[in-house]
Amino acid sequence: MRQSVFDYIDNLDTLLAVIVGALLATGGAMVAELVQDRLGRKRREREAARFFGEILTSADRVLDRAFASLEIGEQWGSVSKRLFRTALDETAVYERNRERLFDIRDIPLRRAIHLHFLEETVPLVALVETWDEIDEVEKELSVPDHLSDARRQFLETELEKLEISRAGALETTKSKHAETDLICEMLEPISGVSF
Repeated sequence: MRQSVFDYIDNLDTLLAVIVGALLATGGAMVAELVQDRLGRKRREREAARFFGEILTSADRVLDRAFASLEIGEQWGSVSKRLFRTALDETAVYERNRERLFDIRDIPLRRAIHLHFLEETVPLVALVETWDEIDEVEKELSVPDHLSDARRQFLETELEKLEISRAGALETTKSKHAETDLICEMLEPISGVSF
């Protein structure tokens, strides 16, 4: 028995329906994947902006208290030193999570955040390290019996230089601290929150 041409055409309709269905399913899956990827990128960017805004504001709130503590009681006392160390610890959180910065698509904003952390952290490290050196020199000067006149003179000169260096680091930290609000304002539209 011979098959007619119409039997083959009927089979081609089925094959065509299968091919069209496969193409539509594949296209739909690709569109869904693209939409999901875009939404995921937006979510990661929003979370990164919130994270860096929170780190900036928390480190700067600690610095506010550290600057205020210099005006109360002993200017360069142990409480002030601990507050500056705490601010330095807060900036270390940024360092450990710096790769999240690449989730923010705005390149000038990324650059501004990174430079701000560097410009604020470097003088802060110098401030704390110089403070430690000053404490060591003052400790050595507090035991006058073991010092020669030449050694005492050297230590007093060194102490003077260190105090000037610490004051310079403090002023630099204060000037960079003042720029934080501007960066937080730039992060607010991306993060969806106000800092």
